[in-house]
Amino acid sequence: MNYKSTRNNQVIFTSEQVLNYGLAPDGGLFVPELLPSFSQDQIKSLNGSSYYDIANFIMQPFLTDLFSEEEIKTIIKEAYSNFDKEIVSLTPMGDNHLLNLFHGPTLAFKDYAMSLLAKIYEYYLEKQNKKLVIIGATSGDTGSAAIQAFKGIKNIKIFILHPHNSTSLFQRKQMTTSGADNVFNIALNGSFDDCQTLVKQCFQDQTINQNFNLTAINSINWFRVLPQSIYYAWSFLNHDIKSFVVPSGNFGNIYSAYVLRKMGFPLKDLVIATNENNILHRIIKNNDFSLHDVVKTNSPSMDITISSNFERLLCDFISPSDLDDLYQKMLNNKHSKSINSEIHEQLSQKFLSISVNSSEVEKQIERLYKNLNILIDPHTAVGAMGAEKLKLKNVACLACAHPVKFQETVRQSLQHDIQYDKNFKFDQNEEFNVLDNNYLLLKEYIQNHA
Repeated sequence: MNYKSTRNNQVIFTSEQVLNYGLAPDGGLFVPELLPSFSQDQIKSLNGSSYYDIANFIMQPFLTDLFSEEEIKTIIKEAYSNFDKEIVSLTPMGDNHLLNLFHGPTLAFKDYAMSLLAKIYEYYLEKQNKKLVIIGATSGDTGSAAIQAFKGIKNIKIFILHPHNSTSLFQRKQMTTSGADNVFNIALNGSFDDCQTLVKQCFQDQTINQNFNLTAINSINWFRVLPQSIYYAWSFLNHDIKSFVVPSGNFGNIYSAYVLRKMGFPLKDLVIATNENNILHRIIKNNDFSLHDVVKTNSPSMDITISSNFERLLCDFISPSDLDDLYQKMLNNKHSKSINSEIHEQLSQKFLSISVNSSEVEKQIERLYKNLNILIDPHTAVGAMGAEKLKLKNVACLACAHPVKFQETVRQSLQHDIQYDKNFKFDQNEEFNVLDNNYLLLKEYIQNHA
């Protein structure tokens, strides 16, 4: 399959280059030059299929120039071997459902893509006899999922940046207690946006790229965002669910549903649910592209102002040169604070959006537990509350993480402690380094440890 950058459609990249680079050399994101188109007969033939078979159907077109059909099946089988037996599940929630995505090893939806990505890299590096340095930024769940998936892989070293003191304690300990010697945790004195900016600077630094084979595991990596489309397909094929409410920060999760719809799956409403860091809602609702300072909330994985994957969406409507200009100017907040009105109209037809505040999150956690005996985490509460505010019915709200990962907010919401049906063992001491928000400090740290 051929790929192009969101900021330049004249240069073509192979699947292997996309896997190796993570981020395009021009600073843009990779997108397929042409997405596969699944016929309705092909899709209907998968009705009632297992998660493995659906994953194989979706991933095959994107991996056939890297692996054989049998290798792809093996990679998918191994990727989900340490998940719960059901892999995904649905819970009735009044007029709607919860799509439970906490059956993986770190109890969050990031496991679904990260576990598959790790296996793809493991098999690829072994075939090519190559080594890899992974750099990623996290607002919480991406880092823990990446570390769990990549720890101990012999040809990989992984560096994860998280905003210091801005994740839950549980999230941080999942990252910092791996005990693996190929894992390096960096707590940055800054926001998630600062972490993400430094990661992008790494990929644009020719010196460090010449010395190390770098790639990204954030959803700026195409092979990280694509596998998330599988659980939307599973929901449609097994439960005829066509509309989804997606708690959104970096736009990767809901973008994967948009990709699935573009490939032929008859999905209907895709609803963006944000917390107080609501740039995605403001863009869709009011064409307001202004940047605000990050607000710390009780749904910290969504405390983001520059949503990287929104660039992938915009490249369907905006020329590469205009998109490059927009994102270059965003770095200094000198960009236009709105987009073309006709383009905005198209976006607002493709997505619904809503914003939910931290007080509403606590009330939703309390209300669902009291009325339906359903316990949810604060990010899931953003989506569930969003569905309620929009008066939606027959939708699946994504349960992005297990509530045990956010015990402080759950306790605050319920005003009492509770027993959880899942947990995570922290067998090792915490190990992480605190760095100031300075690219040269990060570069030196990577050079000293890679």
